[in-house]
Amino acid sequence: QRSTTLQRRPLFILLPYEMYNDSEGSEDDERSSSSEEWVLRQIKENDPDTTILDCIHITHLTDEELEELGHDIANNTHLKHAYLWEGAIDDYKASFLFRGLTRSASITIMHFNENGLSVAGVRSMVPFLQSANNLRELY
Repeated sequence: QRSTTLQRRPLFILLPYEMYNDSEGSEDDERSSSSEEWVLRQIKENDPDTTILDCIHITHLTDEELEELGHDIANNTHLKHAYLWEGAIDDYKASFLFRGLTRSASITIMHFNENGLSVAGVRSMVPFLQSANNLRELY
């Protein structure tokens, strides 16, 4: 007897550079702001369809927002892959993100490619790395 199961397709969240342009008051800014809020809400609400976070150029987030994002990622049980690359985060921002992101039972892959993190940035990850038992790949 053949059983069929529905497979969930992962929700890819891509925050493109265009979302963070410097123009003021444009319709694109309003759409970008609501898209960004939606993305952060999906992570915070532990949406089971949100398994991949793909962020490029999130340097506009405040220190407090980065720390909150770290907490939300830590508390999310469905997020498997986190891609924070191409200038998304530097040593300073990493310190705030990893104040919140001290653990994760679900993250298996994290990418920090092309961020130029130094030893200081990597040191801020230590509590996370010590407790991320399912982490298989770190770039």
